[in-house]
Amino acid sequence: MYKKVVVIAGAPRSGTSWLAQILDSSPNTRYRHQPIFSYAFKNAVSLESLKEDYIKFFEGIYASRDEFLCRTQEREKGIYPTFSKNKSQEFLVFKNVRYHYLLEKMLQFFNDLKITGIVRHPCGVINSWLTTAKEFPPNANPIKEWRYGKCRNTGPEEYWGFEKWKEVAYIFLKLEEEYPNQFLLQKYSELVNNPFKETKKIFDFFEVEYNDQTNNYLIECNAKHMDDCYATFKDKKVKDKWQWELDKKIQKEIIDELKGTELEVFL
Repeated sequence: MYKKVVVIAGAPRSGTSWLAQILDSSPNTRYRHQPIFSYAFKNAVSLESLKEDYIKFFEGIYASRDEFLCRTQEREKGIYPTFSKNKSQEFLVFKNVRYHYLLEKMLQFFNDLKITGIVRHPCGVINSWLTTAKEFPPNANPIKEWRYGKCRNTGPEEYWGFEKWKEVAYIFLKLEEEYPNQFLLQKYSELVNNPFKETKKIFDFFEVEYNDQTNNYLIECNAKHMDDCYATFKDKKVKDKWQWELDKKIQKEIIDELKGTELEVFL
């Protein structure tokens, strides 16, 4: 059974899948993919849930062999790597790109629970969303949708578009200030530019031992590129693609709006 819970959080298209696989590369972690969104555990916890409900939820996803949670098909296709594991794993790791309003409640309930919130340049997030066919509806208008994401934001748990990116960023800044021992803010650009250094920092924060398997995975990430939108093997150029792909007017509007605000640190 697990001893500690680790949460990877971020707005959609922020690099959460890659960070999740970095954590999954440890033999001592067990990764579960977006469990609150999954069919198996859909809405298993909410703002009204008690601590006992979260404990039941954690125990359930740790024991589950659900294909969505375990990314079974993705691993079979080679989009996600398959790592060697210890007989039992002490760390339960799960990813969350929705339901960010639940993060503070988890921190309040569990003093030993830790979260890393990854933030990507907003232009990078918006560009990745608009250019990913599996995520951006084919009949939607990018010029009309980039800010509010109404074509995808069907409920309060969704965080698509620039306004929702800002909401997530403000949540993370608040949690970083109020829960410094439990919440780690991670910039996507720094992880891309210095993957070994930043990974060691993240592992130290979570008290996960850095290991050869993780090191080899990071080396492979640097050497290999897959075009699949969900693959975690990406060329470093993916970080800056927005500069030549995203509409210049959208770029300017985003950057001008954030200058002089708390969120300028993410530009």
